[in-house]
Amino acid sequence: MFKRAFITTSCAAFVAIATTPSAMAQDDAAIQEALVALDAQLPGKLINNPYDIQWRTDGSDKKDAVVKSEGAPGGMAYQVRVKKAKRNAWDTATRIPMTENVEKGDVILMSFWARTEKPPKGSETGDILVAIQRNVEPYDSILEKRFDLGTEWKLHHISGTASRDYSAEKSQIVFNLAKAKQTLEFGQFYVMNLGEGADASPYMK
Repeated sequence: MFKRAFITTSCAAFVAIATTPSAMAQDDAAIQEALVALDAQLPGKLINNPYDIQWRTDGSDKKDAVVKSEGAPGGMAYQVRVKKAKRNAWDTATRIPMTENVEKGDVILMSFWARTEKPPKGSETGDILVAIQRNVEPYDSILEKRFDLGTEWKLHHISGTASRDYSAEKSQIVFNLAKAKQTLEFGQFYVMNLGEGADASPYMK
């Protein structure tokens, strides 16, 4: 379903370019053109901007940075080094705000590039918990799944159906990372609304 050619169009998801207003306008135009091309290749409606991801990781005992990473789409990755495992996986978490509302019954599909740069001691894979959830109590989720991440770049998929309306201002995309001492890398990701009652299974391979 997803072709690498469409997800390496821009490194703007990771690199903030300080340049002239005219150059910035040209860059914005290129990103909008890339989004149109990408949206045409994806199922449903793309409801995030993979070329403008606001990466942020909360919690202690961690270090994060944008790095070059061989094999990553666009050659860049957002890297998080978890220096100490915590009691809860969400004690160190990368959180990105949602940008569009989701209505009850909508089927949401998220696909994301990720890998483990350094697995936990004694393991060959990293351990993360991925969710799209409300950022207020009771923190209920549209989708939630644990992943074992290998050391090679891979496009992972997760889907779920909204059991209620989720407003963008009270929802977030979350990568919970604190289950183990590990170094993880993330690339672009894509959140798609397939619509009410849709079947996400053809896109989960």
